[in-house]
Amino acid sequence: MSKKYEHCIVSKPKIIDEFEAHVPGKYQIMMDSQLVPEADFFVAGGIHHKIYQAEPISYKHSHDESEVYLYISKKGDAEVEVELEDETYRLTTPCAVYVPKGVKHTYRYIRIDGPLTVVAIVRNGEYHTHK
Repeated sequence: MSKKYEHCIVSKPKIIDEFEAHVPGKYQIMMDSQLVPEADFFVAGGIHHKIYQAEPISYKHSHDESEVYLYISKKGDAEVEVELEDETYRLTTPCAVYVPKGVKHTYRYIRIDGPLTVVAIVRNGEYHTHK
């Protein structure tokens, strides 16, 4: 007998090779409306190790919904450069960034010295961007 909320549990994230507005790579989708039909937000994330990234991970884009980025690591283990419209911020982990709907944004990793967990949450069950 199935349980009432069993469909709300995602035990196998969706792995994709192409992610709208992002450079090619493996992306782990933890929650969206394909995995859980009534989900009204999109969550992607992963763990990164020892990296330097010369170019941003995506081209500057915006969403019709707000977005949050969580950069989680031991204090000072990573630096991230975030662009919000024409403003650039250099952040040291742990930190979080709120991106209001319609704000063009991108980010790149300056330095990762230890494991860095990155979680992106968009307030919609599907991921859509605008250039």
